[in-house]
Amino acid sequence: MMKQFITGILTVAVLTISSCGSGTKDPATYNNSIITVINGSEKHIEAMNAAMNAADYAKAEQVRTEWGKSLNDDIKKVEDLGDFKGDASFQKAVLDGLNGYKKIVTEDYPKLIELRKSKTSDATTESALLDNINKAFESMSNGVNKASTEFEGKHKG
Repeated sequence: MMKQFITGILTVAVLTISSCGSGTKDPATYNNSIITVINGSEKHIEAMNAAMNAADYAKAEQVRTEWGKSLNDDIKKVEDLGDFKGDASFQKAVLDGLNGYKKIVTEDYPKLIELRKSKTSDATTESALLDNINKAFESMSNGVNKASTEFEGKHKG
């Protein structure tokens, strides 16, 4: 009886200790989980650039649609990760960036694709759309980099 009790206690202790090092309790793991989600947008950005440069607007629209769905999933993943021990600054910066991407994917890219597809010359509108898109990319990058650096500084082991 005592042997079973000790074995049970040791099993609980091992499971408790092993679970402490997993998930988002470790700042490096939390950071990596978020960065992995963000990096998923890179393939969509590259595919969009390739389609637009090739003037393949059907492909650009397909990429845009897939990217929009992926962003919804990515936003949910980051929301599900939650904050890190009460610190939501990194999570918030990433969610702001992903929502910025979502805005350009649902608002600016459709207009840009349609404008280029119609071969209508409207340099002012095209320039404004490209500026919005580039500002969103820059804002996402700067915001996440800053938040990541601050997070790392606050949560060094």
